[in-house]
Amino acid sequence: MTAQPVRPIEVACLERAAALHVLGAPCLWARARRFVSDAGEVDWLRLELAAGQWSWGDWLLVRAAHDLDDGTASSGLRPLCTTLAPHALGRVLEAIAILRPDAAPKGWSR
Repeated sequence: MTAQPVRPIEVACLERAAALHVLGAPCLWARARRFVSDAGEVDWLRLELAAGQWSWGDWLLVRAAHDLDDGTASSGLRPLCTTLAPHALGRVLEAIAILRPDAAPKGWSR
């Protein structure tokens, strides 16, 4: 897996762990961290409002993280695949493997 957030946050559910993995991307974490509590709770409304001023790719990453967390924000697979840089899309794939380790490709951490 790729770089972790500056200060790892312990969470109780796989959905939140997957979301925080995406938010921990080097291109996001410095800006997203202020919307994440020390307990790992995310203020999704404020984060998505802020991300509306960021690049399209960074906004898509926030939407993907939110979708992984509670399923209320859809980012769409095609926009993710056609917009994100390889390292950013890889981060989303890693997050999916965190959420569904039983479906992770062989050789990935489970």
